[in-house]
Amino acid sequence: MNMLCADMKIAGNHIITKILNIILPLTGIALMLIYEYCETSCLYLKGTLMGIDLKWVGIIYMIVLFASTFSLRGSLAQMTVHFRTVLISAAVGVEFFLIGWQIIKNTYCPFCLAFSACIFILFGINFKTMNRKLVIASIAAALVGFTLFFQGQTIPHYDLI
Repeated sequence: MNMLCADMKIAGNHIITKILNIILPLTGIALMLIYEYCETSCLYLKGTLMGIDLKWVGIIYMIVLFASTFSLRGSLAQMTVHFRTVLISAAVGVEFFLIGWQIIKNTYCPFCLAFSACIFILFGINFKTMNRKLVIASIAAALVGFTLFFQGQTIPHYDLI
């Protein structure tokens, strides 16, 4: 067991980056769990990706991202860096799409925007170690994929004033 722990590496080159790479995915999971019970403006936004509720897509995504924060040293380390690059970069493309969708619908979800902030911070703190071509390809693929497979709606809300 000690041998395995000694071979583990946390993503990031700086202690603060390492801490944020652990805390932000956990924060994203918590945000999506809270969003499940939101009864404010979030109530009026609904979205799915290939029929799966976006809240659950976000939770699963953050679990996978959290797990990818810990990698073994050696040959798997570089593959994990590329995998995290794809995960984080694709999420940036998705969040650009979803923020744009909220702007067009003029209905905003504070939990979704906070989740987006987690993604953008993760992107910023990890950008230095990312393969730039993989970043661009992942963002573009996510934008295209979300354009094709996202279904969203806003339920009309009316002021009672």
